[in-house]
Amino acid sequence: MTDIQLQSISLKVLVDKEKNQVIFAESDNDFVDVLFSFLTLPIGTIIRLTRSQSFIFGTGCMNNLYESVDKLDVKHLCTPVCKTMLLSPRSSAETPSRNLKVNIDDMDPIQYYICSSRCNQEYSYKKSSYKNVRCQCGEMMQKGLSIKSSNPANGEQGVFVKETTSFMISDDLHVTLMSTMTSLSLLSKLGIKARSSIEERTVNIVVLHLLMSLLSSETPLTNLVFLERVIVDQIQFDPRNMTQPIDERDAEIDKKKLRVKLMVSKSNNKVLYAEAGEDFGDLILSFLTFPLGAIVDLLGGNSPWQCVNKLYKSVEHLSVGNYIKSDECKNMLIRPKLAPYFSCDNQLLGIEEVYLPHYSEFLNPKLLNARINRGGGFLKGPKMFMITDDLVVTPLSSISAIYSFNVPLSDVEERVVTVGKKEALSLLKASLFSKSALTDAFSFNLSLKKPKQEE
Repeated sequence: MTDIQLQSISLKVLVDKEKNQVIFAESDNDFVDVLFSFLTLPIGTIIRLTRSQSFIFGTGCMNNLYESVDKLDVKHLCTPVCKTMLLSPRSSAETPSRNLKVNIDDMDPIQYYICSSRCNQEYSYKKSSYKNVRCQCGEMMQKGLSIKSSNPANGEQGVFVKETTSFMISDDLHVTLMSTMTSLSLLSKLGIKARSSIEERTVNIVVLHLLMSLLSSETPLTNLVFLERVIVDQIQFDPRNMTQPIDERDAEIDKKKLRVKLMVSKSNNKVLYAEAGEDFGDLILSFLTFPLGAIVDLLGGNSPWQCVNKLYKSVEHLSVGNYIKSDECKNMLIRPKLAPYFSCDNQLLGIEEVYLPHYSEFLNPKLLNARINRGGGFLKGPKMFMITDDLVVTPLSSISAIYSFNVPLSDVEERVVTVGKKEALSLLKASLFSKSALTDAFSFNLSLKKPKQEE
Protein backbone atom coordinates (compact mmCIF):
# COMPACT_ATOMS: atom_id res chain seq x y z
CA MET A 1 0.00 0.00 0.00
CA THR A 2 1.11 3.56 -0.65
CA ASP A 3 1.67 6.19 2.02
CA ILE A 4 -1.46 7.98 0.79
CA GLN A 5 -3.60 4.89 1.33
CA LEU A 6 -2.26 4.44 4.88
CA GLN A 7 -3.14 7.97 5.94
CA SER A 8 -5.29 8.15 9.04
CA ILE A 9 -7.75 10.60 10.53
CA SER A 10 -8.33 11.34 14.20
CA LEU A 11 -11.67 10.39 15.73
CA LYS A 12 -13.15 10.75 19.22
CA VAL A 13 -15.12 7.64 20.27
CA LEU A 14 -17.14 6.58 23.28
CA VAL A 15 -16.59 2.91 24.12
CA ASP A 16 -18.18 0.29 26.33
CA LYS A 17 -15.18 -0.96 28.33
CA GLU A 18 -16.91 -4.15 29.45
CA LYS A 19 -17.99 -5.25 25.97
CA ASN A 20 -15.04 -3.76 24.07
CA GLN A 21 -17.47 -2.05 21.76
CA VAL A 22 -17.72 1.39 20.18
CA ILE A 23 -20.97 3.05 21.20
CA PHE A 24 -20.64 6.04 18.91
CA ALA A 25 -18.11 8.54 17.61
CA GLU A 26 -18.13 12.32 17.54
CA SER A 27 -16.81 14.09 14.50
CA ASP A 28 -16.51 17.34 12.64
CA ASN A 29 -17.12 17.73 8.92
CA ASP A 30 -13.68 16.43 7.90
CA PHE A 31 -14.31 12.83 8.94
CA VAL A 32 -17.90 12.80 7.64
CA ASP A 33 -16.77 14.19 4.28
CA VAL A 34 -14.28 11.32 3.97
CA LEU A 35 -16.94 8.82 5.01
CA PHE A 36 -19.49 10.16 2.52
CA SER A 37 -16.89 10.27 -0.26
CA PHE A 38 -16.84 6.45 -0.29
CA LEU A 39 -20.23 6.58 -2.03
CA THR A 40 -18.59 8.28 -5.03
CA LEU A 41 -15.86 5.66 -5.56
CA PRO A 42 -16.27 3.33 -8.57
CA ILE A 43 -16.08 -0.41 -7.89
CA GLY A 44 -12.95 -0.73 -10.04
CA THR A 45 -11.21 1.93 -7.95
CA ILE A 46 -12.14 0.16 -4.72
CA ILE A 47 -10.73 -3.11 -6.08
CA ARG A 48 -7.54 -1.37 -7.19
CA LEU A 49 -7.08 0.23 -3.77
CA THR A 50 -7.78 -2.99 -1.86
CA ARG A 51 -6.34 -5.46 -4.35
CA SER A 52 -4.04 -7.04 -1.77
CA GLN A 53 -7.16 -7.73 0.31
CA SER A 54 -9.22 -9.65 -2.24
CA PHE A 55 -11.76 -10.73 0.36
CA ILE A 56 -13.46 -7.31 0.08
CA PHE A 57 -15.37 -8.64 -2.93
CA GLY A 58 -14.47 -12.25 -2.26
CA THR A 59 -18.10 -13.34 -1.96
CA GLY A 60 -18.86 -12.20 -5.52
CA CYS A 61 -17.34 -12.03 -8.97
CA MET A 62 -16.05 -8.46 -9.18
CA ASN A 63 -12.46 -9.55 -8.62
CA ASN A 64 -12.80 -11.93 -11.58
CA LEU A 65 -14.07 -9.09 -13.78
CA TYR A 66 -11.16 -6.92 -12.75
CA GLU A 67 -8.61 -9.68 -13.38
CA SER A 68 -10.23 -10.43 -16.75
CA VAL A 69 -9.64 -6.85 -17.87
CA ASP A 70 -6.09 -6.94 -16.53
CA LYS A 71 -5.32 -10.07 -18.58
CA LEU A 72 -7.26 -9.10 -21.71
CA ASP A 73 -5.12 -8.33 -24.76
CA VAL A 74 -5.68 -4.71 -25.80
CA LYS A 75 -6.41 -5.87 -29.35
CA HIS A 76 -9.85 -6.92 -28.06
CA LEU A 77 -10.53 -3.39 -26.74
CA CYS A 78 -11.70 -0.43 -28.79
CA THR A 79 -8.59 1.49 -27.76
CA PRO A 80 -5.67 0.67 -25.43
CA VAL A 81 -6.90 3.41 -23.08
CA CYS A 82 -10.07 1.36 -22.43
CA LYS A 83 -8.05 -0.96 -20.20
CA THR A 84 -6.89 1.97 -18.08
CA MET A 85 -10.45 3.29 -17.86
CA LEU A 86 -11.75 -0.02 -16.51
CA LEU A 87 -8.86 -0.76 -14.15
CA SER A 88 -8.62 2.83 -12.85
CA PRO A 89 -12.04 4.37 -13.43
CA ARG A 90 -12.39 8.03 -12.62
CA SER A 91 -14.93 9.35 -10.14
CA SER A 92 -17.39 12.04 -11.15
CA ALA A 93 -16.62 13.62 -7.74
CA GLU A 94 -12.88 13.66 -8.38
CA THR A 95 -12.62 17.45 -8.39
CA PRO A 96 -14.26 18.16 -5.00
CA SER A 97 -12.59 15.08 -3.49
CA ARG A 98 -9.21 16.77 -3.95
CA ASN A 99 -10.22 18.95 -0.97
CA LEU A 100 -10.82 16.01 1.39
CA LYS A 101 -8.66 15.96 4.49
CA VAL A 102 -7.62 12.43 3.48
CA ASN A 103 -8.15 11.28 -0.11
CA ILE A 104 -7.19 7.62 -0.52
CA ASP A 105 -7.62 7.61 -4.30
CA ASP A 106 -3.96 7.71 -5.30
CA MET A 107 -4.50 8.50 -8.99
CA ASP A 108 -2.64 11.51 -10.27
CA PRO A 109 -4.55 14.77 -9.81
CA ILE A 110 -6.85 15.48 -12.73
CA GLN A 111 -4.89 16.79 -15.65
CA TYR A 112 -5.62 17.05 -19.32
CA TYR A 113 -3.36 15.86 -22.08
CA ILE A 114 -2.62 17.41 -25.45
CA CYS A 115 -0.47 16.24 -28.32
CA SER A 116 3.13 17.38 -28.48
CA SER A 117 2.85 18.84 -31.95
CA ARG A 118 1.00 22.00 -32.82
CA CYS A 119 -2.46 21.08 -34.09
CA ASN A 120 -3.79 23.09 -36.98
CA GLN A 121 -6.76 25.35 -36.50
CA GLU A 122 -9.25 22.63 -37.48
CA TYR A 123 -8.59 20.64 -34.33
CA SER A 124 -8.38 23.62 -31.95
CA TYR A 125 -6.09 21.96 -29.44
CA LYS A 126 -8.25 19.00 -28.48
CA LYS A 127 -7.73 17.66 -24.95
CA SER A 128 -8.09 14.28 -23.27
CA SER A 129 -8.50 13.31 -19.62
CA TYR A 130 -6.38 10.21 -20.33
CA LYS A 131 -2.84 9.91 -21.56
CA ASN A 132 -1.96 8.24 -24.89
CA VAL A 133 -5.24 9.00 -26.65
CA ARG A 134 -4.59 9.59 -30.34
CA CYS A 135 -5.31 13.15 -31.39
CA GLN A 136 -7.17 13.94 -34.61
CA CYS A 137 -3.89 15.16 -36.03
CA GLY A 138 -2.45 11.67 -35.58
CA GLU A 139 -0.14 12.41 -32.63
CA MET A 140 -0.45 10.72 -29.24
CA MET A 141 -1.66 13.01 -26.46
CA GLN A 142 1.09 12.80 -23.86
CA LYS A 143 1.81 16.35 -22.72
CA GLY A 144 0.10 16.93 -19.37
CA LEU A 145 -1.62 20.13 -18.34
CA SER A 146 -1.72 20.27 -14.54
CA ILE A 147 -4.85 21.59 -12.89
CA LYS A 148 -4.40 23.36 -9.57
CA SER A 149 -6.68 22.37 -6.72
CA SER A 150 -9.44 24.92 -6.46
CA ASN A 151 -10.44 26.58 -3.20
CA PRO A 152 -14.08 26.33 -2.13
CA ALA A 153 -16.23 29.21 -3.28
CA ASN A 154 -16.39 32.25 -0.97
CA GLY A 155 -13.80 30.67 1.30
CA GLU A 156 -16.36 28.16 2.61
CA GLN A 157 -14.74 24.98 3.86
CA GLY A 158 -16.04 21.43 3.72
CA VAL A 159 -16.52 19.21 0.70
CA PHE A 160 -20.01 17.73 1.02
CA VAL A 161 -21.19 18.89 4.48
CA LYS A 162 -21.08 22.26 6.22
CA GLU A 163 -17.88 23.09 8.06
CA THR A 164 -19.69 24.17 11.24
CA THR A 165 -21.71 20.97 11.69
CA SER A 166 -20.85 18.32 14.31
CA PHE A 167 -21.99 14.71 13.91
CA MET A 168 -22.53 11.46 15.76
CA ILE A 169 -21.56 8.25 13.98
CA SER A 170 -22.83 4.90 15.23
CA ASP A 171 -20.80 1.71 15.08
CA ASP A 172 -22.59 0.72 11.87
CA LEU A 173 -21.81 4.18 10.38
CA HIS A 174 -25.22 5.79 10.66
CA VAL A 175 -24.51 9.54 10.68
CA THR A 176 -26.75 11.93 12.62
CA LEU A 177 -26.44 15.42 14.03
CA MET A 178 -24.79 15.84 17.42
CA SER A 179 -27.44 15.54 20.16
CA THR A 180 -27.16 14.87 23.90
CA MET A 181 -30.60 13.27 23.99
CA THR A 182 -29.75 10.99 21.09
CA SER A 183 -26.57 9.85 22.83
CA LEU A 184 -28.44 9.24 26.12
CA SER A 185 -31.10 7.29 24.24
CA LEU A 186 -28.43 5.15 22.63
CA LEU A 187 -26.79 4.43 26.00
CA SER A 188 -30.17 3.42 27.41
CA LYS A 189 -30.87 1.19 24.42
CA LEU A 190 -27.56 -0.62 24.99
CA GLY A 191 -28.37 -1.07 28.69
CA ILE A 192 -25.53 1.20 29.87
CA LYS A 193 -26.44 2.90 33.17
CA ALA A 194 -23.14 3.76 34.83
CA ARG A 195 -20.55 6.18 33.54
CA SER A 196 -17.87 3.95 35.01
CA SER A 197 -18.51 1.38 32.26
CA ILE A 198 -17.84 3.83 29.43
CA GLU A 199 -14.74 5.67 28.35
CA GLU A 200 -13.82 8.39 25.89
CA ARG A 201 -10.90 7.70 23.58
CA THR A 202 -9.23 9.49 20.72
CA VAL A 203 -8.08 7.09 18.01
CA ASN A 204 -6.48 7.29 14.60
CA ILE A 205 -8.47 5.49 11.91
CA VAL A 206 -6.68 4.37 8.73
CA VAL A 207 -9.08 5.58 6.06
CA LEU A 208 -8.47 2.70 3.64
CA HIS A 209 -9.15 0.22 6.45
CA LEU A 210 -12.37 2.10 7.17
CA LEU A 211 -13.47 1.65 3.56
CA MET A 212 -12.67 -2.05 3.70
CA SER A 213 -14.55 -2.47 6.99
CA LEU A 214 -17.53 -0.57 5.62
CA LEU A 215 -17.87 -3.20 2.88
CA SER A 216 -17.14 -6.27 4.97
CA SER A 217 -18.51 -5.85 8.48
CA GLU A 218 -21.55 -4.64 10.39
CA THR A 219 -19.41 -3.21 13.24
CA PRO A 220 -16.58 -1.44 11.41
CA LEU A 221 -15.66 1.08 14.13
CA THR A 222 -15.44 -1.57 16.85
CA ASN A 223 -13.27 -3.73 14.62
CA LEU A 224 -10.86 -0.92 13.85
CA VAL A 225 -10.68 0.51 17.39
CA PHE A 226 -10.38 -2.72 19.38
CA LEU A 227 -9.03 -5.29 16.94
CA GLU A 228 -7.14 -2.85 14.70
CA ARG A 229 -7.90 -4.97 11.66
CA VAL A 230 -10.60 -5.61 9.10
CA ILE A 231 -13.09 -8.34 10.02
CA VAL A 232 -15.26 -9.99 7.38
CA ASP A 233 -18.84 -10.79 8.33
CA GLN A 234 -20.59 -13.44 6.25
CA ILE A 235 -23.01 -11.70 3.89
CA GLN A 236 -26.06 -13.80 3.16
CA PHE A 237 -27.00 -13.85 -0.52
CA ASP A 238 -30.56 -14.80 -1.45
CA PRO A 239 -30.94 -15.47 -5.20
CA ARG A 240 -34.72 -15.52 -4.79
CA ASN A 241 -34.70 -11.75 -4.30
CA MET A 242 -32.86 -10.78 -7.44
CA THR A 243 -35.07 -8.39 -9.34
CA GLN A 244 -36.09 -4.84 -8.54
CA PRO A 245 -39.19 -3.06 -9.85
CA ILE A 246 -38.58 -0.81 -12.82
CA ASP A 247 -39.68 2.78 -12.44
CA GLU A 248 -41.93 4.23 -15.13
CA ARG A 249 -39.20 6.67 -16.12
CA ASP A 250 -37.01 3.67 -17.01
CA ALA A 251 -39.53 2.19 -19.45
CA GLU A 252 -37.70 3.63 -22.44
CA ILE A 253 -34.40 2.16 -21.23
CA ASP A 254 -35.94 -1.28 -20.80
CA LYS A 255 -37.08 -1.40 -24.42
CA LYS A 256 -33.49 -2.22 -25.32
CA LYS A 257 -32.67 -5.91 -25.09
CA LEU A 258 -29.51 -7.94 -25.55
CA ARG A 259 -29.52 -11.55 -26.75
CA VAL A 260 -27.26 -13.99 -24.94
CA LYS A 261 -26.66 -17.72 -25.43
CA LEU A 262 -26.22 -19.74 -22.25
CA MET A 263 -24.57 -23.13 -22.15
CA VAL A 264 -26.40 -24.92 -19.35
CA SER A 265 -26.09 -28.19 -17.47
CA LYS A 266 -29.48 -29.83 -18.03
CA SER A 267 -29.24 -31.94 -14.89
CA ASN A 268 -29.03 -29.02 -12.46
CA ASN A 269 -29.96 -25.92 -14.52
CA LYS A 270 -26.58 -24.40 -13.79
CA VAL A 271 -25.02 -22.03 -16.30
CA LEU A 272 -21.60 -23.19 -17.45
CA TYR A 273 -20.85 -20.07 -19.46
CA ALA A 274 -22.40 -17.53 -21.79
CA GLU A 275 -21.57 -16.82 -25.42
CA ALA A 276 -22.23 -13.19 -26.21
CA GLY A 277 -21.11 -10.31 -28.34
CA GLU A 278 -19.24 -7.23 -27.26
CA ASP A 279 -22.53 -5.56 -26.28
CA PHE A 280 -23.13 -7.97 -23.38
CA GLY A 281 -19.41 -7.92 -22.54
CA ASP A 282 -19.56 -4.13 -22.25
CA LEU A 283 -22.55 -4.41 -19.92
CA ILE A 284 -20.65 -6.77 -17.61
CA LEU A 285 -17.35 -4.88 -17.63
CA SER A 286 -19.07 -1.53 -17.09
CA PHE A 287 -19.96 -2.70 -13.56
CA LEU A 288 -16.38 -1.78 -12.63
CA THR A 289 -17.12 1.87 -13.44
CA PHE A 290 -20.24 2.15 -11.25
CA PRO A 291 -19.94 4.36 -8.13
CA LEU A 292 -20.88 2.68 -4.86
CA GLY A 293 -23.72 5.12 -4.22
CA ALA A 294 -25.17 4.52 -7.69
CA ILE A 295 -25.39 0.78 -6.96
CA VAL A 296 -27.22 1.41 -3.67
CA ASP A 297 -29.56 3.76 -5.55
CA LEU A 298 -30.26 1.10 -8.20
CA LEU A 299 -31.07 -1.38 -5.42
CA GLY A 300 -33.54 1.01 -3.79
CA GLY A 301 -31.27 1.75 -0.81
CA ASN A 302 -31.38 -1.92 0.16
CA SER A 303 -28.06 -3.42 -0.82
CA PRO A 304 -26.63 -6.38 1.13
CA TRP A 305 -23.98 -3.98 2.53
CA GLN A 306 -25.81 -2.92 5.68
CA CYS A 307 -23.32 -0.22 6.67
CA VAL A 308 -23.32 1.26 3.17
CA ASN A 309 -27.13 1.39 3.35
CA LYS A 310 -26.90 3.25 6.67
CA LEU A 311 -24.40 5.71 5.23
CA TYR A 312 -26.54 6.25 2.14
CA LYS A 313 -29.70 6.85 4.17
CA SER A 314 -27.80 9.26 6.42
CA VAL A 315 -27.14 11.47 3.41
CA GLU A 316 -30.78 11.20 2.34
CA HIS A 317 -32.00 12.40 5.75
CA LEU A 318 -29.61 15.35 6.13
CA SER A 319 -31.14 18.55 4.82
CA VAL A 320 -29.56 20.66 2.12
CA GLY A 321 -28.40 24.12 3.18
CA ASN A 322 -28.30 23.43 6.90
CA TYR A 323 -26.01 20.41 6.81
CA ILE A 324 -25.37 19.25 3.22
CA LYS A 325 -23.78 22.13 1.33
CA SER A 326 -25.98 21.98 -1.79
CA ASP A 327 -28.34 19.88 -3.88
CA GLU A 328 -25.42 19.19 -6.18
CA CYS A 329 -23.40 17.75 -3.27
CA LYS A 330 -26.30 15.60 -2.13
CA ASN A 331 -26.96 14.20 -5.59
CA MET A 332 -23.24 13.59 -6.02
CA LEU A 333 -23.49 11.17 -3.06
CA ILE A 334 -26.86 9.42 -3.42
CA ARG A 335 -27.16 9.54 -7.22
CA PRO A 336 -23.54 9.72 -8.35
CA LYS A 337 -23.01 9.83 -12.08
CA LEU A 338 -20.40 8.18 -14.22
CA ALA A 339 -17.33 10.24 -15.02
CA PRO A 340 -17.24 11.78 -18.53
CA TYR A 341 -16.93 9.22 -21.37
CA PHE A 342 -17.61 6.22 -19.08
CA SER A 343 -21.15 5.56 -20.28
CA CYS A 344 -21.57 2.66 -22.73
CA ASP A 345 -24.11 2.30 -25.51
CA ASN A 346 -25.24 -0.99 -23.93
CA GLN A 347 -25.18 -0.12 -20.26
CA LEU A 348 -28.97 -0.68 -19.80
CA LEU A 349 -29.08 0.45 -16.16
CA GLY A 350 -29.55 4.14 -16.85
CA ILE A 351 -26.71 5.60 -14.76
CA GLU A 352 -26.12 9.03 -16.24
CA GLU A 353 -22.76 10.36 -17.31
CA VAL A 354 -21.50 13.74 -16.16
CA TYR A 355 -21.92 16.24 -18.94
CA LEU A 356 -18.94 18.38 -19.85
CA PRO A 357 -20.04 21.89 -20.89
CA HIS A 358 -17.39 21.94 -23.60
CA TYR A 359 -17.53 18.37 -24.93
CA SER A 360 -16.34 19.54 -28.31
CA GLU A 361 -12.97 20.41 -26.79
CA PHE A 362 -12.33 16.82 -25.62
CA LEU A 363 -11.75 13.50 -27.31
CA ASN A 364 -13.63 10.33 -26.41
CA PRO A 365 -10.88 7.91 -25.28
CA LYS A 366 -13.05 4.87 -26.15
CA LEU A 367 -13.40 5.74 -29.82
CA LEU A 368 -10.86 5.77 -32.62
CA ASN A 369 -13.17 8.11 -34.53
CA ALA A 370 -12.35 11.17 -32.46
CA ARG A 371 -15.02 13.25 -34.18
CA ILE A 372 -17.69 11.40 -32.17
CA ASN A 373 -17.82 12.92 -28.69
CA ARG A 374 -20.01 10.55 -26.67
CA GLY A 375 -21.05 6.92 -26.43
CA GLY A 376 -19.15 3.90 -27.63
CA GLY A 377 -18.06 0.82 -25.72
CA PHE A 378 -14.96 -0.81 -24.27
CA LEU A 379 -14.79 -4.08 -26.24
CA LYS A 380 -14.02 -4.15 -29.95
CA GLY A 381 -16.55 -5.81 -32.21
CA PRO A 382 -17.86 -7.68 -33.93
CA LYS A 383 -16.47 -10.28 -31.54
CA MET A 384 -17.84 -13.14 -29.45
CA PHE A 385 -16.80 -13.50 -25.84
CA MET A 386 -17.05 -16.30 -23.30
CA ILE A 387 -18.31 -15.30 -19.84
CA THR A 388 -18.16 -18.00 -17.16
CA ASP A 389 -20.70 -18.36 -14.38
CA ASP A 390 -18.32 -16.52 -12.03
CA LEU A 391 -17.76 -13.78 -14.65
CA VAL A 392 -14.36 -14.54 -16.08
CA VAL A 393 -14.44 -12.81 -19.48
CA THR A 394 -12.28 -14.07 -22.35
CA PRO A 395 -12.49 -14.13 -26.16
CA LEU A 396 -14.57 -17.14 -27.24
CA SER A 397 -12.64 -20.28 -28.13
CA SER A 398 -14.54 -23.48 -28.93
CA ILE A 399 -11.62 -25.64 -27.81
CA SER A 400 -11.28 -23.81 -24.48
CA ALA A 401 -15.03 -23.94 -24.01
CA ILE A 402 -15.20 -27.72 -24.50
CA TYR A 403 -12.40 -28.29 -22.02
CA SER A 404 -14.08 -26.00 -19.50
CA PHE A 405 -17.08 -28.32 -19.10
CA ASN A 406 -17.12 -30.07 -15.74
CA VAL A 407 -20.17 -32.13 -16.72
CA PRO A 408 -20.67 -34.84 -19.37
CA LEU A 409 -20.99 -33.40 -22.88
CA SER A 410 -24.41 -35.05 -23.17
CA ASP A 411 -25.58 -32.90 -20.24
CA VAL A 412 -24.82 -29.61 -22.01
CA GLU A 413 -27.62 -27.66 -23.67
CA GLU A 414 -27.82 -24.24 -25.30
CA ARG A 415 -30.52 -21.85 -24.19
CA VAL A 416 -31.16 -18.24 -25.18
CA VAL A 417 -32.12 -15.38 -22.88
CA THR A 418 -32.82 -11.72 -23.49
CA VAL A 419 -31.34 -9.13 -21.17
CA GLY A 420 -33.08 -5.87 -20.33
CA LYS A 421 -32.86 -3.62 -17.29
CA LYS A 422 -34.39 -6.14 -14.86
CA GLU A 423 -31.97 -8.86 -15.91
CA ALA A 424 -29.02 -6.44 -15.90
CA LEU A 425 -29.90 -5.35 -12.37
CA SER A 426 -30.15 -8.95 -11.23
CA LEU A 427 -26.79 -9.64 -12.79
CA LEU A 428 -25.20 -6.63 -11.09
CA LYS A 429 -26.46 -7.74 -7.69
CA ALA A 430 -25.38 -11.34 -8.25
CA SER A 431 -21.93 -10.22 -9.40
CA LEU A 432 -21.39 -8.52 -6.05
CA PHE A 433 -22.46 -11.34 -3.75
CA SER A 434 -22.51 -14.66 -5.59
CA LYS A 435 -19.92 -16.94 -7.17
CA SER A 436 -22.59 -18.15 -9.63
CA ALA A 437 -23.69 -14.83 -11.04
CA LEU A 438 -25.13 -16.04 -14.35
CA THR A 439 -27.02 -18.95 -12.77
CA ASP A 440 -28.50 -16.75 -10.04
CA ALA A 441 -29.31 -13.84 -12.33
CA PHE A 442 -31.07 -15.99 -14.93
CA SER A 443 -32.53 -18.65 -12.63
CA PHE A 444 -36.06 -17.41 -13.33
CA ASN A 445 -35.84 -18.20 -17.06
CA LEU A 446 -33.41 -21.11 -17.25
CA SER A 447 -36.44 -23.25 -17.96
CA LEU A 448 -36.59 -21.83 -21.49
CA LYS A 449 -36.78 -24.48 -24.14
CA LYS A 450 -33.80 -25.35 -26.25
CA PRO A 451 -33.79 -23.10 -29.35
CA LYS A 452 -34.56 -24.65 -32.70
CA GLN A 453 -31.53 -25.44 -34.81
CA GLU A 454 -30.97 -23.07 -37.67
CA GLU A 455 -31.59 -24.67 -41.01
